[in-house]
Amino acid sequence: MSDFDNVTPMRGDPALLKPKAKELLAAATWAGNFEPSLDRDYLVKGWLDKGTLTVVFGQSNVGKSFFALDLAHHISKGEAWGNRRVNKGNVLYIAAEGGSSFPNRVSALDDPEFWVIAAPVTFAGKASDAASMVEMVQHLASQAGRFDLIVVDTLSRVMGDGDENTAPDIADLVRNLDVLRRGTGSNIMLIHHSGKDIARGARGHSSLRAAVDTEIELTRDEIGLITAEVTKQRDGPTGYKFAYSLQQIELGYDQDGDPVTTCLVEPINLGEANSAQVSGPALVALNALEELLDERGEVLRDPRYPGTPSVPHREWMEVCIAGGLLSKSEKRESHRRIFNREVEVLKEQGLVLVRDHRIWMRAQE
Repeated sequence: MSDFDNVTPMRGDPALLKPKAKELLAAATWAGNFEPSLDRDYLVKGWLDKGTLTVVFGQSNVGKSFFALDLAHHISKGEAWGNRRVNKGNVLYIAAEGGSSFPNRVSALDDPEFWVIAAPVTFAGKASDAASMVEMVQHLASQAGRFDLIVVDTLSRVMGDGDENTAPDIADLVRNLDVLRRGTGSNIMLIHHSGKDIARGARGHSSLRAAVDTEIELTRDEIGLITAEVTKQRDGPTGYKFAYSLQQIELGYDQDGDPVTTCLVEPINLGEANSAQVSGPALVALNALEELLDERGEVLRDPRYPGTPSVPHREWMEVCIAGGLLSKSEKRESHRRIFNREVEVLKEQGLVLVRDHRIWMRAQE
């Protein structure tokens, strides 16, 4: 006789089941009844789904908050982002690490339409504010409609007394963020830092990566171009990329007459930069630029610019024209027109960066 023979068969009347058993029975579905789910309830198609947990991470000063603000701004406006479709949704940005510069970052946006909490918040330990935050968001939602994105900036500032390097504390953080996610229906976007070893991903315990639905990594190259890449997507493809730089803008002047500045995300079309192949006049111009940078390149000590050598745009053009490198025409205008055309080719390939009438070369991998 097997152990199964000793099991008392379940009675046919479900009313006789205990409450938990009834709940489980209600959740049981015959596999043959499933139909494919073809539509995704997304915020940014391919990047962010509604009601999920996302982590955005990168090294210090890579522009994580600027990236998150740019995403939040586009979602709140319902405007396409990175050539991807966007579903408009209400947004709450929790700036736990914003500091005094955060209002300037928000004010630089074009007519922003989202809510901001710039105050200490905790989502771990006994002092967690998760339940109170749910109550507050539900109150706002009763007036403004459902919230679809809540940005938590940054993980380290909302850990309270918890330790991001230990599994139990990360598990507690995730549980509290799940309370916020389930209570609001929002995508919870957690901003985080890379570890000392960049190759190992986000800082802290590895259980965080296992818990999130979407992971987005930000990296900066040698000339200041930043790339955001989807490195994990629980139910979709990875590898989507969004390239940008941080463009410094002036907001006004302080009491001493000095300019007050902040940054905005400036998308850049890198094309297939890593495998770009150029030939003809474009290659000639690129080689001339490389020689010019070696001979006369200047590193500008200014936070607006990459920390690599550059030369004035006009100086590069004059070298190409004077040497007759791009055309045999006797007309200067023909040389200039060809030069400008090839510069556009190199920009589209992501091989050069043009900013404020100066040129930088983007190194190939």
